[in-house]
Amino acid sequence: MSELVILLQSSYLYEIEIAKSKLASRDIPSYVKNEFVNNVAVFPMSQNYVLVVSENDLEEAKKILEEDDSVDESEML
Repeated sequence: MSELVILLQSSYLYEIEIAKSKLASRDIPSYVKNEFVNNVAVFPMSQNYVLVVSENDLEEAKKILEEDDSVDESEML
């Protein structure tokens, strides 16, 4: 079994969730660390959210997140 390794860190949960969705669409499981910290804390905390993946999926996950999401005009309806 491989270890979980950090793929992405961000102060914004939405950035982590977008990356997680991209990976899920390619069948790469990922997990968010620190997702609920601000729900428990009395005062909002400045902290990073962390997206982790299996060590075996790390290189493929990096490639997916580096892909350009721009749409070619010829593909638009």
